[in-house]
Amino acid sequence: MGRIWQRYTLGEYEDSYEVVFPQAPKPGNRLIVGVVSLFGVADPSGYALVAEDFGYAQVSVYSKIADGSETSIEVADTNGLGAVILYAEERDDCPDVLFSTSGYVNGSSISLARVTVPAAQGYIFAAEGRIPPADANGSWTPTLGKAMDVGGFSTTQVRAQFYGAALGAAGQRTYKGTYFSSGFTGVALAGFGVVDPEAPSMPPGLHTTAVTDTSAAIAWDAASDNVGVTGYGLYLDGVRKAEQAGRAYTFTGLTKGQTYEIGVDARDAAGNRSPRSTITVLAVTDLAAPTTPEGLRLVEVAHTSATIAWDAASDDVALAGYGLYLDGVKKAEQPELTYVFDGLGRGRAYVAGVDAVDTSGNRSPVVTLPFTTLADNLPGAPPGVTATPGVEEVTLAWRPATDDLGIARYEVLLDGEVTGATATLGYVVEGLDPESTYLVGVRAVDDGGGRGPTVEVEVTTRPADWVAIATPVYRLEGWTGNARDAHGVDWVVESEEGWSSTAGVLPLDAESDSADGGFSGPGTFGARMITLEGVAVAPSRAAMLAAQERITAALYPRQLGTLRVQEVGLTRQVRVRLAGQVEITDQGSTAFGWAVPLLAPDPRRTAVRPLYTEAAIETLPGSVSAQVFMSGDYRWIPARIRLWGPIRNFTLTHEETGLVIRSKPGTVLPADSRYSLDIDLATRMVLAYVPPDVYPEPRPGRGVLGSFPARFALQNGPNTITLAGEAVAGEVGHPRMVIQAWDAWR
Repeated sequence: MGRIWQRYTLGEYEDSYEVVFPQAPKPGNRLIVGVVSLFGVADPSGYALVAEDFGYAQVSVYSKIADGSETSIEVADTNGLGAVILYAEERDDCPDVLFSTSGYVNGSSISLARVTVPAAQGYIFAAEGRIPPADANGSWTPTLGKAMDVGGFSTTQVRAQFYGAALGAAGQRTYKGTYFSSGFTGVALAGFGVVDPEAPSMPPGLHTTAVTDTSAAIAWDAASDNVGVTGYGLYLDGVRKAEQAGRAYTFTGLTKGQTYEIGVDARDAAGNRSPRSTITVLAVTDLAAPTTPEGLRLVEVAHTSATIAWDAASDDVALAGYGLYLDGVKKAEQPELTYVFDGLGRGRAYVAGVDAVDTSGNRSPVVTLPFTTLADNLPGAPPGVTATPGVEEVTLAWRPATDDLGIARYEVLLDGEVTGATATLGYVVEGLDPESTYLVGVRAVDDGGGRGPTVEVEVTTRPADWVAIATPVYRLEGWTGNARDAHGVDWVVESEEGWSSTAGVLPLDAESDSADGGFSGPGTFGARMITLEGVAVAPSRAAMLAAQERITAALYPRQLGTLRVQEVGLTRQVRVRLAGQVEITDQGSTAFGWAVPLLAPDPRRTAVRPLYTEAAIETLPGSVSAQVFMSGDYRWIPARIRLWGPIRNFTLTHEETGLVIRSKPGTVLPADSRYSLDIDLATRMVLAYVPPDVYPEPRPGRGVLGSFPARFALQNGPNTITLAGEAVAGEVGHPRMVIQAWDAWR
């Protein structure tokens, strides 16, 4: 995940300075603190000093591993006469302190002491102080970005900036900064992260491809590593002969008739080496293939896997192993006599195959065995479905359905179309019309994607406490315009401004990078100003006075409410707050004029209910596409995309524009359905859902995305979203994508 939160404070002439944490840190996470002080501060209790420069002012980096009891960081000024800028952040990816350096200069450029960056994954943090408070924001080589997007933290005595960057490649590194003006500059920099302690896996599938009297050619399958494999070592009788990145090699200069042990190991960037994979080779020209493996049989078959076994083959020189095939495609090579095919589809027919290969690379014919995985029994119907109508909603409840694999979720249908899904035993269908009849339904979906029968209930929503007297009908929380309310008051909308017109264009102050969350272009639509004006006619003076109270209380100051406008054949809504006072003008003993000024920060007029679609990838690596057709005319239509695993290194492509949301390398969503990623295209917010015992609330998930283009949004017309990715080792299942989109109009 990386950074969890960040906070800062600054001030002058105080005895102490404190940053209050927004939440208790998770035990085991790292707290990083940057301090820039004119006269210096006392070391904070419990924190280790990692890097420091005190050439003119104090510039320090402190850190500790959190125990979960911390609520703030406080530092004491040494004399109470100076200035202090204090920064803190929590990270979950930096268990180790890797290196530190610092530097000081009176000038316009600075060069820090050289550091050795180890092969690791991690984060670089730097604190910078300048006196007098000239420009901070140095230009750094290698590049350092701002840890917080603020153009410097300034007091009257000292100015600071805090930087952060990915650790980068291993090696010797010297950080150099340049500034627009000269000044007394101090910098403290430290590297945090995790040094790679994990060795690669043993290279699988080592075998010979050709053997002669004087040479042996070998090949093997790729090893895996938590960071990355950088090469392979080649050994002859235990002596390393070569190191290379490729997965094939030929040993030459062998002696005819002599037996050799050939070995291969894998190496990562940290220098960790895997166990060695070895085979024995007889240096002799062998042209005869091994015998065909006999007795191929099915040992066990399940919903998504099958285990096969066979009897040993023989060879006139030396047998190297066996090739394993599924539907004619080679899956592995091994010396053992059993193999498990996993990640299979439920209830599908396959053909398994096995051949034998000798040390010279000669192969026997492939023997085959057809088999069919167990079919998925569909879930049962959810029992006890009840539908309780409201005026504009229906509340559904049901008891758990049964299934042989387990229930993953329940789909909710409205008039035969899926309108939502939930893992709970209840759902509220909203945005319905009063006194209207609907067919609502529920069906269970199991872990294999099988859908059970739908239980449908016909339900009629309750009558509204108002009757339309004109169109369109305007509904603002508990108030309704162009309608007679329950008190007999006729609310007539005589004019509206801002609802049926397009919001004004809001120009941007400057261009920004559109590759990763920014926006470049002439601008977008600003907030929508809506004014409703009309007259209310009551049956009595008392009813008129009560009506005036009700319309002024429809929205409280700063309250965000919903304005819903019901036109002929179309109902749309916006979120609004009061833009001023509600105006009341008496027009007699039982009538008054009224005007309600509203501000919609998001100018989009959206549909009341979202469109819903989902798709699942059948096999990995692979992809699946889902299409959503949007009728609205807004350039960027709100939508949410939620992803479930198992999937690794996923991408989401908007086919019509070619824009791609891409996860960072190595990102994994596991098969456990409690893990998911929710991407909101309207707010650009990304939430990571994890099991409650891991963390009780959704976590910020933007850090798992390597690229999130600003213009990635749904548009008017067809929108095709493609989910693609790789398999997760040891995980079985079908990655799933759910899209919910609200049509939007200008």
